[in-house]
Amino acid sequence: MSFEDLVTDPCRAVNKLETEEATTATCDENTVMENVCSHYLEGKCRFGDDCFNLHPPNVEVKKVTTTKHSTQNQNKSAKNTRKVPPEVENEKKKPLKTAGDVRKRIQWDPELQKEYFTVGYLDRFIGVVEKPYTAFSWEHLSMVDLDQLAVPQHRIQYYKYKGTKVWDKNERLDHVFGSAGNGITIQQVIREVDAEIEKNTQTFDSDEDSSDDELIVLGGVSNSGRGLISNICEGQGPKEVFLRATHFFCIKVKNDQVKSTAAKVQEYVVQGEPVLRSCVMPNELLHVTLAMVRIETPEAMTEAVNILNDLQGRIEKLLGPTPEDVEENPERIIRVRGLSTFGARVLYTKLQVPSSFTVIVDMLYEALRRVDGITVTNHFGFVPHMTLLKINRPTARERRSKYFNSSLYSDYLECDFGTIVFNNVHFCCIEDLRGPDGFYVTCRKIEF
Repeated sequence: MSFEDLVTDPCRAVNKLETEEATTATCDENTVMENVCSHYLEGKCRFGDDCFNLHPPNVEVKKVTTTKHSTQNQNKSAKNTRKVPPEVENEKKKPLKTAGDVRKRIQWDPELQKEYFTVGYLDRFIGVVEKPYTAFSWEHLSMVDLDQLAVPQHRIQYYKYKGTKVWDKNERLDHVFGSAGNGITIQQVIREVDAEIEKNTQTFDSDEDSSDDELIVLGGVSNSGRGLISNICEGQGPKEVFLRATHFFCIKVKNDQVKSTAAKVQEYVVQGEPVLRSCVMPNELLHVTLAMVRIETPEAMTEAVNILNDLQGRIEKLLGPTPEDVEENPERIIRVRGLSTFGARVLYTKLQVPSSFTVIVDMLYEALRRVDGITVTNHFGFVPHMTLLKINRPTARERRSKYFNSSLYSDYLECDFGTIVFNNVHFCCIEDLRGPDGFYVTCRKIEF
């Protein structure tokens, strides 16, 4: 404001002076507020008096509310500072050997046969998949061709030996090195699994593979569940004399759905391991075994045929008449569902049989045991089944293993094959010759 304005118009000059003072005060206040800490105004400044910005005492500060995030941080800090008792520290889980460690052990340990191991890995689209260990290329992923199977090791979920898990990431199972703290190692697992398989192997039948099958059931009865003939000599224990079955009783499978599904499963297994094609049960030979027998004399053969003739009337009476719709008579229906193996050497379908089936089998066994010259060679616990594949000797030698890898059929473990109508029993020879219909040479058959 100039001196001239003060002389000419004093009132106007005073008003102008007051306005300039108010403007200056406002600017100074704004300048101060710009330097005030914004976090201080919200009550969140962590630096306190060391903060480079202003913390004026006459400014209203917001009250701080505890958020979920801050509570979690406080709890985390308290947890980190909490003292852990020594006994709890000692119980800390030991580090588990990785999938890569197991892979290297299988690959380089000369005592482990790679073909007996299976790998379960996580596929991004279809979930966990099982494949034989030998199907993988274990080179670095950058060196693998497009047509080779290879997975990152972090996708491996478990390893199996002959169908038994020996390492599992999710279950913290390690029976290869024993790193999980249980002390079990792969050598112990191999002994137990092989012993169990050998025990089961001694109990399955050897019907249509007489020329190649080394597993011959015995006559009589023994504690091991096999037929046994004992020659007791002075100063000697019982000697086992092995007998091979010459004939068998069976139900011929005629259902087209069962046959087509069986062919589909067989082809799937062969695609996984082509060398097994010679082990496939031909479609026209599919059957359900009822009894395995050894016929010693022509008279015994005649008696076996007569037994079948005598049973026909009793079976028809037990099963009742055949209705137009077979499903109306459940005693004639055998349901085929699921897969299993005998000693990991015979792949078969599981059967759900009616009560009449068991009664008829018992009647047949009872009649056969009363005849001299006939030996029933399967005294083990009877398991209704339909064989799909059986590993023979030449194939076992070629692939250096006589056992199936469970990954070959794991996708069909619960497969529904359909139903078999119980309307026939065939008495057949165990030999390479085939009848006009492609089935086994049949000595006698009955239909009901």
